[in-house]
Amino acid sequence: MEKQENKDISIAYQNKDIVSKYFGDKLKGKKLSLFGLTSELKVVDILPTNLPLVKANELRIDNLFELEDGSLVILDYESTYKKSDFIKYGSYILGVSERYLKENKEPDIHMMVLYTADIEKQDMVFHKSSCDIRVEASFLVGTDSEKWKNEVRECIKNQEFTDEMAMRLVLLPLTYKGEEEKQTAIRESVELARQIPDKDIESFVLSGILAFTDKVINEKTRNHIKEVLSMTQVGKMLKDEGRIEGRIEGRTEERIELRNELAKEMLADGKPDEEILKYSKISKERLAALKKELFQKA
Repeated sequence: MEKQENKDISIAYQNKDIVSKYFGDKLKGKKLSLFGLTSELKVVDILPTNLPLVKANELRIDNLFELEDGSLVILDYESTYKKSDFIKYGSYILGVSERYLKENKEPDIHMMVLYTADIEKQDMVFHKSSCDIRVEASFLVGTDSEKWKNEVRECIKNQEFTDEMAMRLVLLPLTYKGEEEKQTAIRESVELARQIPDKDIESFVLSGILAFTDKVINEKTRNHIKEVLSMTQVGKMLKDEGRIEGRIEGRTEERIELRNELAKEMLADGKPDEEILKYSKISKERLAALKKELFQKA
């Protein structure tokens, strides 16, 4: 049984969207300044991050948030600095703009990037006569990692865990330079997160660590964390999502029945309609019919 559970975690662990979506949802109501950015605006909604463009590969940004003033922020995190990245950021901005122009909307768009401690502060404007691509950046270089870690430990001990401390623990592995140092910090941060008495905060921190270390974590550390997560709420979430995704990936002739059965299970578990539609892939009409069928049996 334990072997099967670990397999389920592995299925879902490869899908970064699961933990990123969970972490993003928990960011609602929190200020961007928690990332070390200058903006004090709060996140009010999490938006789809895939940007399909004509004659181009699908673009997928790390995070797209709606802020309390109606503007949008594209937030990426990087462990390298390349001038060519500004072309990518420009594509992100154009892709998001195109999406909203189709709805006759023109929200202001901020481009923000969080850099690991490997990157020294850089010029964040890509200037051409025709346009400027301006990026607001948060550089973790120079962060006192040990001070952050000790402050987190003290807050856990005193059970006084603030949003600021939670985000520090999420970002802590990125404040270290070098491959081995980062891997050690990821493990230590996960162990610290597991000591947080409030399980909702624990899940927020664990999902954040997974989301933000995705570009720097190695396979050995990844496998270690999969084992650790099996005993947490995030581990349960990953297993549940993995079960859902795995079932939907069945053979074509079985998919309709699998989707219906999955929708029934989720209805029985009291899951909201939006979640059922997202993971079962059934239509709204089919969901209404299944509800009617289940209620009649009850």
